[in-house]
Amino acid sequence: MNRRLTYLLWTALICAMLIGFGILHSCVGRVDSHKLCESLDVQIRGNQEFVSEEDVRALIDKEYGVYVGAPLDSIDLGRIERLMEEKKAIRNCEAWTTRNGVLHVSVEQRVPALRFASGDRGFYIDREGVTIPLHPTYTAPVPVIEGAIPDMNDEGSAAWAAGVLEMTDFIASSKTWKDRVEKISVGKGSDLEIRLDGNSERFILGPPDGIRDKFDRIGKYFACIVPAKGEGYYKSVNLKYNHQIICRKDI
Repeated sequence: MNRRLTYLLWTALICAMLIGFGILHSCVGRVDSHKLCESLDVQIRGNQEFVSEEDVRALIDKEYGVYVGAPLDSIDLGRIERLMEEKKAIRNCEAWTTRNGVLHVSVEQRVPALRFASGDRGFYIDREGVTIPLHPTYTAPVPVIEGAIPDMNDEGSAAWAAGVLEMTDFIASSKTWKDRVEKISVGKGSDLEIRLDGNSERFILGPPDGIRDKFDRIGKYFACIVPAKGEGYYKSVNLKYNHQIICRKDI
């Protein structure tokens, strides 16, 4: 009998505790749902300086509106993330709130791989092919391509830019060419051109394809043609056509 009574008492106690926890959780939920946003915490990921904490705060203030003083559960976190990710310098954004009344916004910057420059116009691209606007006070330490840069909105421009990136990767990884390529530029018809340190020739590569073969032909030019004609005899060396090295004295 005593054992049965003890069992009933313990059962009643456990039920009471469960009911109590449920009531407490409900109360906490109601408190959290009415908790107001007190501040904004901004985190910038990446070593680039395209986006600052002040930029993020200003964008939220301008495009989203009032958040301080608003109930935490009324803040549209998805909208804040979308507003941030509309900016080309931002690759990803995460927004969340915490019970202490703080709105957190974490921004991941895009990492530029190349900079294209044409007069006062220019932009970066990352390895996903996304263009990034130039920054008024920050210049990323990446290879620079100058000259007649094609419009990145044109058909085929994305593939062209990807080919240029592949070429700069090849140069950077080459023991032969890494320290010899002095300048990369774009000429007529989006033809790529390079100049080598200590040499006057203009090497016309054409489109950014078959890069390894074209650089092999530059090597053959120095191995076979320069010894016969002398350094600086030709002004341009055209390698854009398969299996050909076209040398000219006049241009």
